[in-house]
Amino acid sequence: MLFEIIDQKENCTNIVSQNKIISNPEYIKLTRTWTYHPSLDGLDIEYASLYTNGKSLNDCCPDHLIEEWESVKKKHLAFIKSFNQAKVKLNDHCFYDLVPASFVVEYFSLKSKITEHVLDNYPKPKNYDFLLGLMKMTTEIRSRTMNVNLGILSDKLHDIKVRSFRNKIQNCDKYVDYNIFGTITGRLTTKKNSFPLLTMNKDYRSVVVPNNDWFIELDFNAAELRCMLAINDRPQPQEDIHNWHSKIMNDLSDDNMDRDRIKGKIFKWLYGPLSHSLGIPKIEEQYDKNQVIDKCWDGEKIVNHFGREIPSDKFHALNMIIQSTTSDLFLRRAIAINKILSGKKSYIMGLIHDSIVLDFSKEDKNILKDLVSEFSDTDLGVFKVNTSLGTDFGNMRRFELG
Repeated sequence: MLFEIIDQKENCTNIVSQNKIISNPEYIKLTRTWTYHPSLDGLDIEYASLYTNGKSLNDCCPDHLIEEWESVKKKHLAFIKSFNQAKVKLNDHCFYDLVPASFVVEYFSLKSKITEHVLDNYPKPKNYDFLLGLMKMTTEIRSRTMNVNLGILSDKLHDIKVRSFRNKIQNCDKYVDYNIFGTITGRLTTKKNSFPLLTMNKDYRSVVVPNNDWFIELDFNAAELRCMLAINDRPQPQEDIHNWHSKIMNDLSDDNMDRDRIKGKIFKWLYGPLSHSLGIPKIEEQYDKNQVIDKCWDGEKIVNHFGREIPSDKFHALNMIIQSTTSDLFLRRAIAINKILSGKKSYIMGLIHDSIVLDFSKEDKNILKDLVSEFSDTDLGVFKVNTSLGTDFGNMRRFELG
């Protein structure tokens, strides 16, 4: 049965189906809709939004419905504008409680027609199951209210940058709302008015504090380099990868370099022109850039280990391969972590590139080793994981599990 959830808030579960509002739907009969809602977890439902590669309802609307869709959208925007003017907090109410039932039926019945068009005419993505898992996880993250303490900035408000940051945080939503289709490489972005977790200046991260006892951050040690090693069928060093480089490079040279200098030198070479040499064959053969391109680029597009296809010329191919492989690998581990945390007090606060930040309860400390082990056990081998802990997001300190 084709249907639409009227409101994405977790407590708002009314649907529109067959041109009527249904308060207590028979979920077993529901089969097709536009997007996921927590009330639908575990049901065998096809989600049209996952077929579109990020296209909106507007983008997918068939020609014969455009005029009708534009008309109903104007009504929708008029309602939203009136709520804003009346200072009605939409996050505190279900949409169908605020507008006439006739409009709810009109708007969502038309949305169902667009949904049906997409499901009948767009090919199902090869990575549909992954996208569904990602949508479920990011929907769950969105449902968690951030604990923000702006009071710690009170003695710094003479600084215009601090005041600007405070105003931005005061006016944005207090949850992280990810766009899973925000980049061609698969890296997450955040939607408009989301809490700016991905772009926050590190100087201000201390305003974010846990709802539980601590933040615990898990991140891969040099994820992009480890993906390169895996693509080249090289073994994974189980130590810090830059220390591993140091041993190789300093054994071959009288000009001993510290870790940070070596790290910068290798990344500059890795992302530089293919023709450039690092001057250290023993490392260059570990990260054979040409071999990676030969494996993953067909002259028109790259295809990474997870089947993600991205149009690319040769100049950009290596960058696309590394970034997309790292992103897809990381997000799959994050989904696995989220499943372990199901029913626990601890939960995922946010995802930042290749690190996962947990709002962690001390009552779950017995599963921490399991979480780290699950995170490290990637599709491309066992990756070393760095662990950090803090009582606010700005003061995270590395620690080793005993």
